[in-house]
Amino acid sequence: MIKTLTRPAMIFIPFILGVCFPQVHVLNKPPVNIIRYVLMIMVFMSCLQIRFTELKPRRDHLGLLIGNLLMGIVPYYLLLWLCPGKVDFAKAAFFTGITPTATAAPVVIAFLNGRVGFGLTGFTITNCFVSLSLLLLLPLVTGTFSASFIGHVALTLFQIIGLPFLVAVILRRFWPQLRELPKRCKNFTFSLWSFALFVIAAIARQYFIDHPDAKASEVLLVAGISLVICICNFTLGNFIARKRYKRECSQLLGQKNTTFTMYLALTYAGPLVAMGPIFYVLWHNTWNAWQMYRYDRRLLTRQLRVADWKK
Repeated sequence: MIKTLTRPAMIFIPFILGVCFPQVHVLNKPPVNIIRYVLMIMVFMSCLQIRFTELKPRRDHLGLLIGNLLMGIVPYYLLLWLCPGKVDFAKAAFFTGITPTATAAPVVIAFLNGRVGFGLTGFTITNCFVSLSLLLLLPLVTGTFSASFIGHVALTLFQIIGLPFLVAVILRRFWPQLRELPKRCKNFTFSLWSFALFVIAAIARQYFIDHPDAKASEVLLVAGISLVICICNFTLGNFIARKRYKRECSQLLGQKNTTFTMYLALTYAGPLVAMGPIFYVLWHNTWNAWQMYRYDRRLLTRQLRVADWKK
């Protein structure tokens, strides 16, 4: 039970601390830009453990990718139609829904006794193709189609996704033993992500200090949008997959690499929009904690039954 509560605690506590200490927001200003470098390290660690020979794309992965893209595009245009004067709500929905699969999703799949190879393939496909799609989608959402803006988006994506990937591949070529580094540094990586959440929460709080006219109702509405998208993601992942991959697809579509789109939202849209992915962190990890608790309980019950039968 304690292990099950550890992950939610490492999400809620940094979030609360960031709200209490908004001064920390300066860490994300030039020249520090701490969120960018935290994200680069996390991507690098994830790429170290990918074994390309084990990646086997299946039909379900295509459905997963299409679902990921639609969950960013459809809510965006739906909210533009429903709330034409509140573009930030539509942008919050876009950055929340378009987020690719989290690095930790294959780990959770393994914990739930799912197919890890399927999970790693899904993680690689969604992160690669969603990142490429953002070259077109970000200018569309922001309304800026200049060559300089698209070039800036491409440079940003290369810095936080492409560069760590290339460095990981090159280092693995000369030092194959580095593939085991993420396993040994699992707690460090999660702590780093938790620290990033602390800084992002501070940035969000500072936004409301600098904009006292901002309404709490707007934040709650963004939280509600994020919750609806989270429920839809886990449900859609289960719906689009064949029976044998329902658990995996639900997890791959529902568990998101929110640090990635938090950074993009802060860079191209603002703190209020970034609250969408921030709240998503709370929602999808709360569901993960509940899944793990149920799995542990069922496993313990089964073990007790076996013990009773042997008696």
